[in-house]
Amino acid sequence: MFGFFSAWVSAQDEEDIFNVGKVQYTLQDYLGCIETMNGIIKKNPKNGEAMSYKALSKFYLGDYRGAQADMKVAVKNGGKYPNPAFKIFLDEEAKRKYIIKEFYKHTKLYPELGYRPQYTRKDTLRGALRPERTCFDVSYYNLDLKIDPKKNFISGSNAIYFKVEEDTRSIQIDLFEQYAIASIVWNDQKLSYRREFDAIFIDFPETLRKGSSQHIVITYSGKPQKAVNPPWEGGFVWKKDSKGNYWGGVACEHLGSSSWWPGKDHPSDEPDSMQMTFTVPTGYDLVSNGTLRSKQIVDAKNSKHTWFVANPINTYNVTFYLGKFTHFSDTIQNKNGKYPLDYYVLPNNLEKAKQTFAQTKPLLEYYESAFGPYPFPKDGFALVESPYEGMEHQGAIAYGNEYDKLRRPEYGNRMDDYIIVHEAAHEWWGNSLTAVDMADIWLQEGFATYAELMFLEHKYGYKEYNKQLVNKLVYIFNIWPVVQNYNVNENAFASNDCYTKGAAVLNNLRCILNNDSLFFGIIKDFAIQNTKKVIGTNDFVTFVNAHTGKDFTPFFNKFLKDTELPVLSYTYSRKGSEMVIKYKWIHVEKGFTMPVCITTGKQNGQYRLEASTDEQEFVVKDASTIRFFTNWMEPDNVLKNSLTYYWTRCENEN
Repeated sequence: MFGFFSAWVSAQDEEDIFNVGKVQYTLQDYLGCIETMNGIIKKNPKNGEAMSYKALSKFYLGDYRGAQADMKVAVKNGGKYPNPAFKIFLDEEAKRKYIIKEFYKHTKLYPELGYRPQYTRKDTLRGALRPERTCFDVSYYNLDLKIDPKKNFISGSNAIYFKVEEDTRSIQIDLFEQYAIASIVWNDQKLSYRREFDAIFIDFPETLRKGSSQHIVITYSGKPQKAVNPPWEGGFVWKKDSKGNYWGGVACEHLGSSSWWPGKDHPSDEPDSMQMTFTVPTGYDLVSNGTLRSKQIVDAKNSKHTWFVANPINTYNVTFYLGKFTHFSDTIQNKNGKYPLDYYVLPNNLEKAKQTFAQTKPLLEYYESAFGPYPFPKDGFALVESPYEGMEHQGAIAYGNEYDKLRRPEYGNRMDDYIIVHEAAHEWWGNSLTAVDMADIWLQEGFATYAELMFLEHKYGYKEYNKQLVNKLVYIFNIWPVVQNYNVNENAFASNDCYTKGAAVLNNLRCILNNDSLFFGIIKDFAIQNTKKVIGTNDFVTFVNAHTGKDFTPFFNKFLKDTELPVLSYTYSRKGSEMVIKYKWIHVEKGFTMPVCITTGKQNGQYRLEASTDEQEFVVKDASTIRFFTNWMEPDNVLKNSLTYYWTRCENEN
C-alpha cells in the first residue's frame, strides 16, 4: 500500500509538498518521505519540521545514527519530537542521562571509563578471584540465624566447610562491614583476622595443606541493609500483610549474599549442599530453599525452621520468606520420576494463587523438553508469594506479581504471567548453569529472556515469537557493552541489555544458522552439558563454534562487547517498476554474514536477503519503495529466521 506517493509531486507551494511528505510518512513510505523532505531542505535548510520528518523516517528504516544527527539539526531549527519518549532514542545524550539516572542513582560515573564507576580496591576484593579465594573451595554451609523482623536485626553463625586447593595460611571470607563479628573459630581455637571493607582476611596458626578438609564457624550479628528497589537494588524487604502480620524476605543478586551472611561471595564457588536454620517469632512460617527438615518450638516467643538444599546453589540464591502462609502442592512426572511443586501464599490470595499457578506445570514440562530434566528434583520446585516483584531463588522462586498478568503485561497475548515464565527459566539458566562473573550475567538473563520467547512460540506460534521479540528489541539501549568489566562485581544489569540484547544475540544466531534443529539442539545440549556448572561467555562461544564448524567469535564480540551494531549499508535506484538494492555489512569483521528481511508493503512482497561484507545486488519487482524489518516494525509478515537486530545506513545521500 505505501509507496503510492513515492514519485515527486510537482507543486510550487512548499506547504503542499510538505503535506505530501507527511502522507508518505503516514503510509510508511519512509524512503519517499526522505526524498520529499530533502527537496524542501535543499531550498530551505532551516526547515526544522521537514528535518524532523526526515529524521523519523530514518529512525524507522533503522538508521539510528543518521536519525540522531538529523534530529539534532532539526531541534536547532524548531523541529520537535513526536512525543517525549522519542527523545530517549533520538538524542544520545538524553538517552544516556535517562539510563544513568535509572541504574546509577547513587554512583558517580566517568565518561573516560565508558560511563562506568571508578573501580577501587573494594570492588576488586569483592569481584576478583584473588589467591586468598582460589586457595579453597567451599563444600558445605551450615547457616543458623535468628531473625527479628521488628528490629530488622539478625544474629547467629555460619559454619563453612571447605577443601584446601593450595597450601595457605590465610583465606578471604566476605561479610558487609556493618556486622559485628563475635568470633571466628577453627579446631576450637579463636582465629585472628583483619577486615578491609567487606572482606575478612582470616589467619591460621599453621599452614593448611592442599587436599585437606577444614571448617570454620563465624558468629556475628547486625542490621541488614533494607532494599531500596528489590530485587534490583537489594537487601531485606519488610511489609505487613492485610492482617498486620510481618511479611518479608531478602533479595540480593547484585548486592551479594555477604550483605546478610558470611561466606565466599563469588559466583564461581557454589557449595555442594547447604543447611539453613532460622529462628523466628512463633506463629510465623519460614520458607527457604530446598526441603523443610524440621520445625520446632524453641520457647514461647520463638520457633526454629531448618531447611536443606541437596544441590549446589549460588550464594545470592540463598533466601528466606517470613510470613503467615497457606501451602498447597502438586507433583510433576518426568522420565526420571516425580518431584514436588509447592506453593506458599498469603491466605486471602489462595484461590487466585491456585488459578494463576496452574500454568506452572505445563511451563516446566515445556522447559524440560527444551533444556533437559529439571535440575533439582530432590529439592523440588516452589513459588512463594513475596513482598517484591520476583526473583529466581533456587527451588523457592519469589512471586510478587499480585496474581495479575496485566499488572505488567510483558506479553501481547496477555495470557501468561511474566514472573512465572521468566523466573522458572532461571532454574536452568542461572541456578543450574551459573555465570562465573557478573560480567557474564547475560548467560543467565539473556537465556532466560530467550526462554520466554521459546515458550511463547511453542504455545502460540512463530508470529507471536516475533511480536514478543520486537517488544524486547525496542528496549535495547546500547550504552554499555553486554559483557564488559571482569573481577569487580560489574553492574551488568544496568540498562537491562543483558536481558534484551542477550536474547537478541540468540535470535540473531538462530537466523544466521537458519536451521532450527541445529540451533535448538545447541541450546539444549549446552544446558544439559553444563548442568550444575559455573561457566563464562567464552565457554558458550567455544560450544557454538564446535557444534557449527564455524568461528562465531567475531559475531559474539560484536554484539556482546561493542555498543555499535552491524550496519547494513545500502543504495537504491528505480528502474521503471523495479527497485535495485545494493547492500553489504559494514563496521564488522570481514566475512560477517547475517540475513535481513525487506518488504515492499504489498502482499507477498517480503524478501530474505543473505547479507555479507561483500556488496550484493537485489532487484525488487513491482516496487516503488522498500522497508526493512527492524525493531520498530510490525513483524506479522516477516519471513522465517530473518528478523535480526542491526542498524542501517542509506548511502544515496551520504
